[in-house]
Amino acid sequence: MWREAIKKVKNGITIDIEVSPNSKKEKIKSYNEWRKRIVVAMKEKPQKFKVNKELVSFFSSLFNVPVEKVRIASGEKSTNKTIFIEGVEKNEAESIIGKSLG
Repeated sequence: MWREAIKKVKNGITIDIEVSPNSKKEKIKSYNEWRKRIVVAMKEKPQKFKVNKELVSFFSSLFNVPVEKVRIASGEKSTNKTIFIEGVEKNEAESIIGKSLG
């Protein structure tokens, strides 16, 4: 289930994601059960870390937190990444992601 991609950590949460670059629209797309990652569509092409900047901005606005509170914890050069969001509770994240997934 998609909730296992969200983990409570000290000072916030981490979300395991799989980036789908070069999309028409930025959005939470689906859940990859095999990789246990939430699939996030991004408009940018995977060049020069543009997708990473777009991801940080996307999650900042999705969770309504300052950009400084969001960072890529791992997978900077991969399509499989872990995002850290400071000051967000797991149940809040599940609610927001759940609405996005439908």
